Amino acid sequence: MIDVESVFSLDGELGQLLPSYSFRSGQVEMASLIAKALDERRHAEVEAGTGTGKSFAYLVPVFLSFEENSSRRFVIATSTITLQKQLYDKDIPLIKEALSSDAVVSVLYGRNNYLCLRRFSEARNEKSLLKELRSSSEKAFEEWVASTDTGAAADVPSPEIGRMFYDFVSDDKECMGHRCPYLSQCFYYEARRKAARSNIIVTNHHLLLIDAKARFDDEIDYSDDAILPSYSVCVMDEAHHIENEATDVMSEVYSSYRALRTLDYLTRKEKRFGSASILDFLSTEEKERGSGKKAKDDIAHLRTLISDYDITLTELLSRYGKDNEVLFTPAFYRDNLREIEKGEAAAELMSSIAAAIYQGYSDKPSESNDIYVDLIKRYAHTLSHYADTLRTWMRFSRWDEYIPYSEEAPDGKPELHIAPMSTGPVLSKALVSHLDSMIYSSATLTVSSSFSYFENRSGLAEETGRALSDIFPSPFEYRKNLLLLLPQDATLFSNESSEEYTAYVARAVKAAIEASGGGALVLFTSKKMMKDVYFPLRNEIDGLMLQDDKVSKAQLLAEFRKKKDSSLFAVSSFWEGVDAPGDTLRLVIIVKLPFTVPSTPIVKARSEYLLKNEKSPFMEMTMPEATLKLKQGIGRLIRTETDRGVVLLLDGRILRKGYGRLMISSLPDCYIPEDTMLDNIGDKIERFLY
Repeated sequence: MIDVESVFSLDGELGQLLPSYSFRSGQVEMASLIAKALDERRHAEVEAGTGTGKSFAYLVPVFLSFEENSSRRFVIATSTITLQKQLYDKDIPLIKEALSSDAVVSVLYGRNNYLCLRRFSEARNEKSLLKELRSSSEKAFEEWVASTDTGAAADVPSPEIGRMFYDFVSDDKECMGHRCPYLSQCFYYEARRKAARSNIIVTNHHLLLIDAKARFDDEIDYSDDAILPSYSVCVMDEAHHIENEATDVMSEVYSSYRALRTLDYLTRKEKRFGSASILDFLSTEEKERGSGKKAKDDIAHLRTLISDYDITLTELLSRYGKDNEVLFTPAFYRDNLREIEKGEAAAELMSSIAAAIYQGYSDKPSESNDIYVDLIKRYAHTLSHYADTLRTWMRFSRWDEYIPYSEEAPDGKPELHIAPMSTGPVLSKALVSHLDSMIYSSATLTVSSSFSYFENRSGLAEETGRALSDIFPSPFEYRKNLLLLLPQDATLFSNESSEEYTAYVARAVKAAIEASGGGALVLFTSKKMMKDVYFPLRNEIDGLMLQDDKVSKAQLLAEFRKKKDSSLFAVSSFWEGVDAPGDTLRLVIIVKLPFTVPSTPIVKARSEYLLKNEKSPFMEMTMPEATLKLKQGIGRLIRTETDRGVVLLLDGRILRKGYGRLMISSLPDCYIPEDTMLDNIGDKIERFLY
């Protein structure tokens, strides 16, 4: 019988298949832990350093578990489409071949990641039937459409085709269902059919969490199909994103922008409905004649109520914050109850219209219209959900469990949110407790070797005794190949001395990049400081690049990799997901420790909740979060066994504050010289690299 250790041995199944295969003890130990969790129907949390080979370490036990019990369905969820594609196109085929597995595997993206053939064909035919009038990029796009098997954004071969792709994505609001002449060729429905026939499904975090929320809200068991097919085991890679993603997906939201858009879907005239609205088009399916007309009359009145309440909210919120961003408190409700309750009329009419649609259309529609009856009922469900959310917000009382706040909607009007105070209990109830095994994996889950911060946010803290955990360090020689410079005389950052700190950063960055000869990624926590450092230096250092909104991350990274001695100034998303192995990246400069400023409503609310429970927001939330992000930033540098480079951390607080020791203890075991000063960083960098 094949087991984990035999698969990973030098003469095992992987070794026989891959000529360059090398044995890594951490990989085998990680795979054994996951195999134990799957076998015993337990959960697991695994931190695996760069180079551990974590994809194979969870794929092998998943496939072996399937061979033992083929009735189980497995979901593998990643944060990025890039990793989804790598798993499905490269890693999984290798594992299947090595294990001679007959498991059926599919990849499933969100709907708007698939091309709609009808929308594409209509647009092409409307523009011109003459090929000679089309541009070269349009011709290339047509050739791709004609040849693609998946119609998926992940398989688009070039940026120019990608830019055209998003004009023709699949959308359930535009779908013609059974009436679509391209139904048999539909990429989205084919992907869903494949997923339903699969034993292992590769998908993304967002779709996984939307499915979990739908199951929780509608009481759908995991043995039944929902947005995803039924499943009992999930592996979540890149799991350090879980809190932010779960906060987003598990929040309830109401805004006039969203509600009015749903009303537009109900009343606008469309070609697929014979230039009628869906309410008019489905008149033949009404149980009682005239219900569609009454719904349209009620919708006209509802638009007025929604717009009037928008004015009330805008005037009210302007007294409490800017840009409609307000964290609501008990005092806010006490002082403004009369104005808040003016939304009841809109909520009542939304519920009434939703109920009328549910009752007014046949439960057994004609076969040609069943998809549209289903669609109009989904619109009704959405309206009912907005009504419930608005009422919950108006009568809010669950202060220890949820966070009521507002922010600006895309149309500039207020948007009301109700977010979970802690994602852990929500994830436990909606997802983790329902599965045989939930496997969390990432290179950055622990703070000072402890999983407690992650457990409290992932739902594992509620699963007492069910979770296995372990840390598997990177096999790379960090002591030899990674130099971490912490200047002893670093200027301490403070809001009062930001100009002095910026000047210090500019001097240090200039010295460091000149010593490395470029190949630098300079990571900032604010766009303002990034620009304040960049513009004085752009004429003094060759090859400086600046992240801005005009160029995508992918394009910027491609240019950075192409220009070996260039240096990139970046913020936010560049703290992770950047892979530039070799000499292209040999220096990472971290300008400031990535502490979250407690200015957003969610961070404020969670900080106040911790204080109320006599806990330190900084030590319980801010410091651990910054530590994980710091680990991600440093992780950009050493991506292969032969990579060698320098990390320069300019924030002196890591040496002079008590929490600094905890942060340093969480980092890879690299070489940290004790005599680093601002005037010798150039010499240390040059000596280490050259």
